[in-house]
Amino acid sequence: MKLKKKNQGFTLIELVIVIAIIAILISIAAMKYSKTNLAAEAAAHNSNVKVLKSAGILYLIDHPDEKSISIENLKPYIESGKIPKPAKHLGKATTFTISVTEDGDVHVEPGLVKVSNNSLVEENGK
Repeated sequence: MKLKKKNQGFTLIELVIVIAIIAILISIAAMKYSKTNLAAEAAAHNSNVKVLKSAGILYLIDHPDEKSISIENLKPYIESGKIPKPAKHLGKATTFTISVTEDGDVHVEPGLVKVSNNSLVEENGK
């Protein structure tokens, strides 16, 4: 009398298929993560631009005769007291530049950004 051998476990083909499916799911998740990460970086950058612009306006209210603003002068007007850095995926800009236009408007460079084609670009087209 022969005993039947029970096949327990998976065949090599089944294991390869499962590993391939897992690899595909991981690659999809990684792409979504990178897009989400870039969108979060853009949101943080835009928030920093708005904070610096508000700080510049407050500085000009306290110093109405000033025609230019040093970014270091804005520290007392920022809650944390730290000058933020531009988004790291934006390009060459390593610091923000604050300027005052002729009509007294505060301009921050680099300005607001958006995500376009998996990269950050300034909204004004630069």
